[in-house]
Amino acid sequence: MDNDALMLTLCEHLDLSKNAPLKDAMYDAFRHAIASGKIPAETIINEKQLAQALHISRTPIRTALDALASERLVERRAGVGVVVLGIRMSDAEDTFEIRTVLECLATVKAARNMTEQDFEDLRILLEEGQRLNAEGNIEGVLMNWNDFNRFIFNMADSPRLQSILEPLQAYTRFFRNVSAQPEARRDKACDEHWGIYLAMRFGPEKRIETLVREHLSNSYAVVREEMALRGIK
Repeated sequence: MDNDALMLTLCEHLDLSKNAPLKDAMYDAFRHAIASGKIPAETIINEKQLAQALHISRTPIRTALDALASERLVERRAGVGVVVLGIRMSDAEDTFEIRTVLECLATVKAARNMTEQDFEDLRILLEEGQRLNAEGNIEGVLMNWNDFNRFIFNMADSPRLQSILEPLQAYTRFFRNVSAQPEARRDKACDEHWGIYLAMRFGPEKRIETLVREHLSNSYAVVREEMALRGIK
């Protein structure tokens, strides 16, 4: 990807409407574009050229790239510059292994903490996801799935779990986006969410763990297949 194409891609993802600091807007734009595959692996980012093309200083670009380097989405190579690592098949395997352990724990903890009103709120959230899926609204479904996972982790009330998972969020969003593309998988995932909900509400806890593992295993299978079709190794 040349510098002009990189600039155009970033501009597509750059959201300046939130009045956030430019470094944060640049970070979000880079992160979304890399995680979605719009900026492919091995792309070299020249901070100076990019800053000149965007008519901004290098500082927000450098700060954004430093944050991405800490997430292993890019790396600085001596004599080369900043190189995009992107997301690889091994990232999928590692991420799903970690998520399986942590999400089983979080879902069980959430179920223990939830009140009847919390379960009612979660039921309404799932019904909304079902409606969005029936309409074929993929973007809406993705947002609903994000809300579902956020709800559970909030109910788990474990900041330590949140802090462990936070560095994986760029990968998680990418994999969730990939797995949501096939209609059959969206239908199945929505059904799996309902199964997890019922297990959370009525138990036993072993059933919760089993269903979360099955859900993530099924998602991983779809992600591997889709990534292979995209030529990601």
